[in-house]
Amino acid sequence: MFIGKGLDSLLDALYHAPYEASGWQEFLNRIVSLSGSRSARILVMNKDADQVFNGVQVNTDASAYQAFVDHYVNLCPWRPGLSTLPPGKFYSSFLDGICDQKTFYRSEFFNDWARHLDIHHGASGTVWQHDGQTIQMFMQRTGGQGHFSRDETNAFNALAPHIRRALRLEAIMHQRKQQQTFLEQQGRFSAMLLVNARGELVYAAEPARVILREEQGIRLHARKLRLRDKAGQENLDRLLSASFDIGNTHAPVTGGVVAVWRLGRTPLLMQVIPLHPDADSNLVPVPAHAAIYLIDGELETEVDLEKLASLLDLTPAEARIASLISQGEKPADIAVSCQVSIHTVRSQIKSIFTKTEVSTQAQLTKLVRALPVQRQVTLPRTPFLLSSAG
Repeated sequence: MFIGKGLDSLLDALYHAPYEASGWQEFLNRIVSLSGSRSARILVMNKDADQVFNGVQVNTDASAYQAFVDHYVNLCPWRPGLSTLPPGKFYSSFLDGICDQKTFYRSEFFNDWARHLDIHHGASGTVWQHDGQTIQMFMQRTGGQGHFSRDETNAFNALAPHIRRALRLEAIMHQRKQQQTFLEQQGRFSAMLLVNARGELVYAAEPARVILREEQGIRLHARKLRLRDKAGQENLDRLLSASFDIGNTHAPVTGGVVAVWRLGRTPLLMQVIPLHPDADSNLVPVPAHAAIYLIDGELETEVDLEKLASLLDLTPAEARIASLISQGEKPADIAVSCQVSIHTVRSQIKSIFTKTEVSTQAQLTKLVRALPVQRQVTLPRTPFLLSSAG
């Protein structure tokens, strides 16, 4: 089934998937074509595989896919059988005893969802489990196409290690992107926690307290942070333990990211950063702490232009330009985005300088960033692996 140039193109698509906006969908399109399938999907789920965080699918319209995610995923008779079989492999629904065909045809899943899509057979497997996530992949066929044979199922299994490697690469890239985003915007986050060497919370900024009260996946118990997800808790405990391991001189600890998964939403990120004392502990005892920044991927900060104009006595147009200057925008780019001439932008910058008594864009940037004009806004949700969903 997967041989020659067909296999080469499939592997190329697979290993390009983590790098391309629609890479995973392109991979599924190719595997559907080569395997003679009707449709395919990859689901990113929680550890128990009973909630869908997000996913990628081909050849199912948006309404049918949403119905599957919202309701029918836990009614699919293939999935209970799949949960009892060893992960890392694909299984034929017809040959491997996942669900006999008569039971499948009597199920609510078939009669209310799969029947009108002409889905009768499947090959599926838990392809990867990582950091509190279970990733399952499903290939589906019509009644006329027939079930997946043993040779075809074996071909999927030969591909399984490559799928896991590509998913591992996706996860690494995702985490590094999160870390890089944090490092670039670190000064903009106010939801900070301080934890001592015993793992006890000794300080929480008010925004962090709000998150602890409102988020279901994280709570405070006996002065210690507790996550609902076991894998996330283990990761947090490991990072905190490493943060206070002063004997680990050969591998400096730089912290890490823990994702608090939220159903249907981008995860809440916990950035753990060790704060080692600068003073000699024998001379001036200064206890080490670990800082934990809580970063909500659905929130971002922006400048309140009305407030900025009021504080600096600027016109609305001048406030917008001052805001853009503080974000590092160049006058030529501001002219394009504001749809005015570069001459107009330069004239307004000159007026801003006069009103604020500064003489350079760097000084204006420093002034704007020092003012209490930042406010939080909600961004579109873009969970892990969802950017390529169709």
